[in-house]
Amino acid sequence: MKTLYQLPLYLLLASITDLAPSAQGKPLSYVGGTMVMQENDETGHTLSVDYTFDPHFALGLYSKYEIGGNEFFMTGPQLNTLIKRWNLADGQGNIFTMTGAGTARQGSNTQPAAWASILADYETRRWFFSYEPRVMFAGDIEKSFWQRAYAGFAPYLADFDQLNTWLLLRADHHPAKNDHFVVTPVIRFFYKTIWLEAGYSSNNHVMVNWTVQF
Repeated sequence: MKTLYQLPLYLLLASITDLAPSAQGKPLSYVGGTMVMQENDETGHTLSVDYTFDPHFALGLYSKYEIGGNEFFMTGPQLNTLIKRWNLADGQGNIFTMTGAGTARQGSNTQPAAWASILADYETRRWFFSYEPRVMFAGDIEKSFWQRAYAGFAPYLADFDQLNTWLLLRADHHPAKNDHFVVTPVIRFFYKTIWLEAGYSSNNHVMVNWTVQF
């Protein structure tokens, strides 16, 4: 039984456990939490820093250096929103949106840019599925649409304070890139609020992504 002085700490840890990175690095943390996410794959190099100021909203800065075709750098503020969450008996479902606006730069050419995506996921302690379509407008530098899906499972069950492992398959469809369709086997680890994944894609690129919450 929790004592009175233990109860607030217990409730805080419980809320962090519920919202901390699980099978998917989600675009919202716990209220008052900051999340740093870095991605490296065949599409480019991404860095984002987000602060969750409400259970349904996080505001941050998003930047990406696009490769694999038309190369340019894009940056600007981004708002992440939890649209809907289903807390189910055996798992959880979520729908998020990520929208941002800023600038895109290619050499001396700088254009206004805007982007938006929807992330839908469903996970249990054993299974994970997600789908994310994304659109981007960057003036005469690029106008594009891409979509990404993950599917996988946890080979063993672990608690929040233990090392969690997931084996996943990622599929990317990027019509604007040199390789339109790419499949990547992925191994993903997370421990408390630290999340790391690595894979090797069908077009011979190493993928390494990580997320930290604090």
